[in-house]
Amino acid sequence: MNSRRNFIRSSSLILLGLPAATQASSFLNENPLAGFPAEGDPNFWEQIRGFFMIPPDEAYLNTGTIGATPSPVLHAMVSHLQKVATDIAREDWSGGGQDLLSGYFPYPDLRKKLGSIVNAEAGNISLIQNAHMGMNTMALGLDMKRGDEVIQTNMEHTGGSSGWQVRARRDGIVIKQITIVSPIKNPEQIIDLIEKTITRKTKVIAIPHILSGTGEILPVNQICALAREKGILTVIDGAQTIGHIPLDLKVMDCDAYFTSPHKWLLAPAGSGMLFIKPELSARIQPSMPSGSWDNHEDEGFRFTQRGTSNEAMMKGYETAVDFHLKIGNKRITERIKYLGDYLRSKLQEIDKVEILTSIHPELSSGMTTFGVKGVKGEELRAAMWEKYKLQPRPVGPDGNFIRFSTHIYNSSEEINKALDVTNEIG
Repeated sequence: MNSRRNFIRSSSLILLGLPAATQASSFLNENPLAGFPAEGDPNFWEQIRGFFMIPPDEAYLNTGTIGATPSPVLHAMVSHLQKVATDIAREDWSGGGQDLLSGYFPYPDLRKKLGSIVNAEAGNISLIQNAHMGMNTMALGLDMKRGDEVIQTNMEHTGGSSGWQVRARRDGIVIKQITIVSPIKNPEQIIDLIEKTITRKTKVIAIPHILSGTGEILPVNQICALAREKGILTVIDGAQTIGHIPLDLKVMDCDAYFTSPHKWLLAPAGSGMLFIKPELSARIQPSMPSGSWDNHEDEGFRFTQRGTSNEAMMKGYETAVDFHLKIGNKRITERIKYLGDYLRSKLQEIDKVEILTSIHPELSSGMTTFGVKGVKGEELRAAMWEKYKLQPRPVGPDGNFIRFSTHIYNSSEEINKALDVTNEIG
């Protein structure tokens, strides 16, 4: 905890504008991973909690919107901002200029690390700003004609659907929606809905991997297999997945996959990832072309390059990936699932609770949407904050539910407090 206090003090010095020499000794020389727990530490997760600057008496439960920033990520970003502010006159642009800005560089190491998390080749990975940009790259870049059909769901986030809607208005493609009713009973229910919607005009299935509103996992592996049999492309919206659930893009065998590391991977806002199969990538026209838009030696770089961006954010992005890998992808995803399962199992014991999220083990994750009959979601959220400083997010039909996102900075003790409030209210 001393490391975190020093970090707060050092960050305050920067914000106050104190001289660089004052800042350097207390901030830049600090080891941001000091105090990282040993492999067998019985208090492993309590120690990991110390790497987050959320006050100890507060619980953040809205990772489904944006993740909390680990102190090593913040350290990397602020350190780089300070370095550039101090050394900008010494930067010789002929040397490349990557210390000053991003948006023009391929970042092979970061792409390789991301590939290790999702089981994909680095050359097929693009570094974008968010899932929204990934959706638009695919929706606006695919060669489609009037009458071509795209299958989506009634549960799309606007970041997964707007680009297809633009194509429908501009080019006359047809969007067909399957209607998902939560909680989903079993994977076959979704597969059957999609199979019944496919026609000879269906060219793309563009659906979420995890439903943003309920946290339910769709059976994308089976859906991709069905699509391959029929010669249909699959574009998967994975905004809620990386760092949250196990991902294997080779097993999934989708044609394209985009995700938002600023959520469960705990990267800074502005971090995104797009995977496109190499045999499809060359067919996609960049919707925001830059100098390497026609570089087919590195297809992933074609969609990474986007003009001047923030290099400090990229430093934070890679540090977030390093932090994730240091803890271990399997350990993190299992911890998230354990906390989600624990919450759902206890909620089922409360008669007045309605769980909107599926309790099927293959369809559930670290996100749980639930409500108390007769109580608005905002009322339940406010009660949790007032009594225990728990911060979930009100969501759902008519605002009658709250969505809990349980991550590695959360605990079973915090869940027990939420259950206590849920029992008392209504």
